[in-house]
Amino acid sequence: MKRNMFYFVVSAVVLLSMILSACSAATPSAAPATVAPATQAPATLAPATAAPATQAPAATATMAPAAPAATGVPTAATQTGRTYVLVPKALGNPYFDAANSGAQLAAAELGVKVLYQGPTTADATAQITLLDSLIAQKVNGLAISADDADALVPTGKSAMAAGIPVVCFDSPISAGGRLTFVNQASTQGIGDVEVKMALDLTGPAGGEIAILSATAQAPNQNLWIGIMKADLATPAYSMLKLDTVVYGNDDDTTSYNQALALFKTYPNLKVIIAPTTVGIAASARAVKDQNLTGKVFVTGLGLPNQMRDYVTGGQSPEFALWNVPNIGYLTIYMLDAIATGKIKGQPGDTFTAGKLGSYTVAQDGSVLLGPPQIFDKTNIANFNY
Repeated sequence: MKRNMFYFVVSAVVLLSMILSACSAATPSAAPATVAPATQAPATLAPATAAPATQAPAATATMAPAAPAATGVPTAATQTGRTYVLVPKALGNPYFDAANSGAQLAAAELGVKVLYQGPTTADATAQITLLDSLIAQKVNGLAISADDADALVPTGKSAMAAGIPVVCFDSPISAGGRLTFVNQASTQGIGDVEVKMALDLTGPAGGEIAILSATAQAPNQNLWIGIMKADLATPAYSMLKLDTVVYGNDDDTTSYNQALALFKTYPNLKVIIAPTTVGIAASARAVKDQNLTGKVFVTGLGLPNQMRDYVTGGQSPEFALWNVPNIGYLTIYMLDAIATGKIKGQPGDTFTAGKLGSYTVAQDGSVLLGPPQIFDKTNIANFNY
């Protein structure tokens, strides 16, 4: 009996071991079926990892200069399809930062990537070096504010020969080095309004004025100065005397020191016209620091947030500009229309720029944003950029 019981127990153990071995053997063969979907998961999840690149243009814009240098390729080219680069005259300029905010809004609406890269100073050689690097990286389009209209022509041609469309904003490359150009306001209108504001500030009796510009090579500045000089030669402005034109190189310290030199050299100076957002703020600060408020006035082109205290403080009772974020916004829509083949960038081409509506390329290749806006104490609180 005990022997039978022993055989029964041994047989049961052996049978149970065989069953457990069979189950254990079955598990590995089933595992690939269970694991296989997991190996496919990255493929189905790939759009989710790509999404942050399209949803965070503003954040990557400030980091953009480092990324291409580190990888040698546009960071978003393989993720979002189209990568454009907004190239200002120089980084650290509030004017171009405002334009970039509009460019990033357009990028979000279009589902593209816009990098924001430029030289550290307003220098054509440094800008060309950067552009050559971007051409080598084969970005999908360039939007440039030129430091030197003529010097950048060969670079623009090289980009277009490589299949990269080139458009300009704020300050255009000369013909042949770009396709289209977003003109923030008519060149004539900008020059005219600056002289008008100078006379407003001197009063009917007029007086001595000076112009504090950006760089001597800045094409937009030189066009506006040319119009101002032509206006000053007319009877309507004969009471205004232009003492000199000086250059602050779009640098705050240089512009400030130039303003101080003007005060010393021309003791009867009444108005400084600064057709540059850097120069106008530096000049207004110099007037305040030297206790010249009410004796010397500053006008020209500035940003509302930058000039607000100087308007209310009396150093710059009125100045002009346009909607700067809309310049960047319109520029990216125009560049995308060209890059995607909707237009060729030729005179007569029409495209839609999101919230701004429809625009047509003029015979000179420009697209006009709109008329300049005069800011003073009655309206400056309505603007925030």
